[in-house]
Amino acid sequence: MPKKYPLSELELKAWEFAKEAHKGVNRKFSGVPYFEHVRKVFILVKKVDKREIMGAASLLHDTVEDVEWITYDVIKKEFGKEVADIVKELTSKDNVLQLMGKQNYLLNKMIHMSNDALIIKLCDRLQNLSDHFSSSDKFRRKYYLETKYIMDSLIVNRNLNRPQLTVYNQIVAILEMM
Repeated sequence: MPKKYPLSELELKAWEFAKEAHKGVNRKFSGVPYFEHVRKVFILVKKVDKREIMGAASLLHDTVEDVEWITYDVIKKEFGKEVADIVKELTSKDNVLQLMGKQNYLLNKMIHMSNDALIIKLCDRLQNLSDHFSSSDKFRRKYYLETKYIMDSLIVNRNLNRPQLTVYNQIVAILEMM
């Protein structure tokens, strides 16, 4: 558990829930346990937003999408409607994603999602970019182009608040170094 950001009761519950949900699952491109990604997203979120609902939602952000038995209703029952609604916004709809293409789907989603969900989504993207060195050149190039397209379009299609802009600028800085 992170020492710098003490966990509230809700965050501790989400931490344990997410850790158990992702048990035995590793990242595709690095082989690192998946919960490491979740933990790092949580830390990035807590740097820009200290609210416990944001901490809990960031820990749970991939659970509905990645774990068969976890649904919106499960998250709502365990963590409340506010956290569940944020997680729902962060959960991709595969049928729409296939129809629109990933980068257009993500851009449209990010333009229209709530401010809270966008903070977590940007931190998720930042964390993925931060791990780019452990992926193949082909994946890194694809992720770079996708992220650049999304960031270039997001900044002109949505007014970003201070926390969002902080994370956005970190993403752009990494893109410039890639």
